[in-house]
Amino acid sequence: MISITNLNRIKKSVETHLKSGDLELVILPRVEYNALLEKLDDLKDIHDSVEALIEYRSGKRISFDRYDRRRKAKRVQDRPS
Repeated sequence: MISITNLNRIKKSVETHLKSGDLELVILPRVEYNALLEKLDDLKDIHDSVEALIEYRSGKRISFDRYDRRRKAKRVQDRPS
């Protein structure tokens, strides 16, 4: 369990780092932390989408039908005899 003394020490440390612009510690309620994790996941998805779009526009693309044929052919080859 965290004592009041420890909380005051943490608060002073956070305030000191905030003033110096060198924040090393953040304390958040679990709900806010989880919301940040969800936003981070959303940003990763957006990043992946942008990369895929850049790849598509640069000509590194195949049609879905061609991809699907390759995938199915590979699946048949990978089956144990």
